[in-house]
Amino acid sequence: MNIVIAVDGSDNALEAVRYGARLASSNSQIRLHLLNIQPPLPSAASTFVSQDVVRSFHQEEGEKCLKSARALLDGMNTPYECHIAVGNAAEQIVEYARDRKCEQIIMGTRGLGAIPSLLLGSVATRVLHIAEVPVTLVPSRAARKK
Repeated sequence: MNIVIAVDGSDNALEAVRYGARLASSNSQIRLHLLNIQPPLPSAASTFVSQDVVRSFHQEEGEKCLKSARALLDGMNTPYECHIAVGNAAEQIVEYARDRKCEQIIMGTRGLGAIPSLLLGSVATRVLHIAEVPVTLVPSRAARKK
């Protein structure tokens, strides 16, 4: 069973990784896929820098976002794959899940308040609407304490 976990480098995303790690520890058939989505640079940037520089920039920024998640899973001896994509976050998450035949998507929430749209955020809301597989939203620690 493949599960994709959206990772943006935030504490909320790390909560989603912890949740995925708990699932994987109880089922050896689960394969975790950490996915970071980098926003595309404005098209005018290509006037000033090469595509190689842009790719390198996205890779470096993606690695920074994945660092804590990777350290957590490495510390738990939990196997995983990492991927960095560029584009619209919600669309890329759903496309990755489809392409890798993932059976579930796990994401953190922003946890900004009681209003559902604020709690979920625009990326999570969009993923919920377009995903073809179950989406698990993991609340932030702060939201769980309320």
